[in-house]
Amino acid sequence: MKKLLLLFTFFGILTFAQNKRFIYEYKFISDSTNLEDIKTEMMFLDTTKDGSKYYSYTVFNSDSLMKADLERQLKATGSINVKTDMRKGNVRYSVTKTYPDYKINLHRRLGMDAYNVSDDRKINWKISSEKEKIGEWSTQKAEADFAGRHWTAWFSTDIPIQDGPYKFQGLPGLIVKVEDRTGSHKMELKGIKNINGELDINVFEAKEITVNSKQFQKVLKEYENDPTKGIKQIQMGGTSIVLTGKDGTSTKIAKEQEDRLKAQIKKDNNRIELAVAK
Repeated sequence: MKKLLLLFTFFGILTFAQNKRFIYEYKFISDSTNLEDIKTEMMFLDTTKDGSKYYSYTVFNSDSLMKADLERQLKATGSINVKTDMRKGNVRYSVTKTYPDYKINLHRRLGMDAYNVSDDRKINWKISSEKEKIGEWSTQKAEADFAGRHWTAWFSTDIPIQDGPYKFQGLPGLIVKVEDRTGSHKMELKGIKNINGELDINVFEAKEITVNSKQFQKVLKEYENDPTKGIKQIQMGGTSIVLTGKDGTSTKIAKEQEDRLKAQIKKDNNRIELAVAK
């Protein structure tokens, strides 16, 4: 009887998870030297019976528009002109999880390469008896140390999915809000909607390079030392890619692109993960 009850509970969770979109507001401070610069991005957690995908709506929408524009250019002129202001959004990574094992993968581009980064670190939550009403959801408190930060999460058993934004999961209900102790990173659920049709939790069309967290950190360090190394000489199917600077000049690589990337990397010193994977 107990096994039968667990089976019904499991299938109930799968049924609830199918084709749902959980909309989170993500507030974060990327530069620890400028605490007043609080960025906000709307994030989607799309769930299916097979898993979930967490990604930025702003980035997804911007990249879709840019792809359509580049395809029009290629069809009309045989070449494409990538303008530096085409890409919008700050959260350039995505996170996927598989159900029911909750294997976690970070998906991120560095230069022209797409990486699939596996992460097998466990989050050891300590569940408190403290409860709180957040929006329309009744939630309960839990705390954990993860990736160099102390996190406080509020989960709701009214939403029977053991998932949440970013890599957070493993609580007996959806994570409605999660925030680190410094207040630098905060994700809060703002809405839920059904999605019609099938969802694809695959992230990139391009072939990904599969690495673990430790291997990716080495690649990331090399990229930060020379962020334009991979795009200094580039062609796509015989088509040259030209980066256009703000002044309208066209070169293989605009110097301002390199300067912008290095300045951006320097200011990105308060990342969501501070600890180095071992």
